[in-house]
Amino acid sequence: MELSLILSVALAAAMIVVVLVLVAVIVYLRWQIGDKNATLGRFIDENEKMRRKIESFR
Repeated sequence: MELSLILSVALAAAMIVVVLVLVAVIVYLRWQIGDKNATLGRFIDENEKMRRKIESFR
C-alpha cells in the first residue's frame, strides 16, 4: 500500500516536471522566433532604404 502511494506520487511529480519543462521550452522558442522576426524586419527595412537611395542616384 505504501509503496504504491510513493510510486504514484513520484510519477505525478515527474509528469508535472516534464510538463513544466515542455512549457518552458515552448515559451523560449517562441521568444527566439519573435526576436529573429524583429531582426529580419529591421534588415528588410534597411535594405529597402538602401534600394531607394541607389535608385534615387540613377
